[in-house]
Amino acid sequence: MNRERIAPALGKISSGLYIATGTVDGEPVGMLCSFVEQAAFEPPLISLAIAPGRPISPVLEGGAPFALHVLSKENNELLKSFARGGTPESFAGHALVENEYGLPIFAEAWAYLVVKVVGQLPAGDHVLYLAEVLDGALQKEGQQASTRVRSNGFSY
Repeated sequence: MNRERIAPALGKISSGLYIATGTVDGEPVGMLCSFVEQAAFEPPLISLAIAPGRPISPVLEGGAPFALHVLSKENNELLKSFARGGTPESFAGHALVENEYGLPIFAEAWAYLVVKVVGQLPAGDHVLYLAEVLDGALQKEGQQASTRVRSNGFSY
């Protein structure tokens, strides 16, 4: 494999930008993620690939519901808050939506889904999770998806 030749081509696979959030020991955790895709219609499923050991990993491994926020181009402040990692400070200044799941759901996000992991598979240096959609809402009309194209397909 010629990594130098593959890297720029692989990086051109575009992806949306998302923030996954949950709670661990009653504290909010979250992370910016981009390896996300709808995987099925019935039941509605999504797939997401997360590197092991991320702060959200205990939520995914424990089978608790978590929120996946779909970001729009208008969600730059929210994006910036999670661009350097999901610390408790990342949640500061962002209003949350009350919900029956007790999850940190951002009011400013374009849309959100409440999902629960139903399967997982080791995938190289990531874990591929399959999650069923339990709930969700489009919170803002008329916005455009925030997307990302990487210059190097072997790094974020």
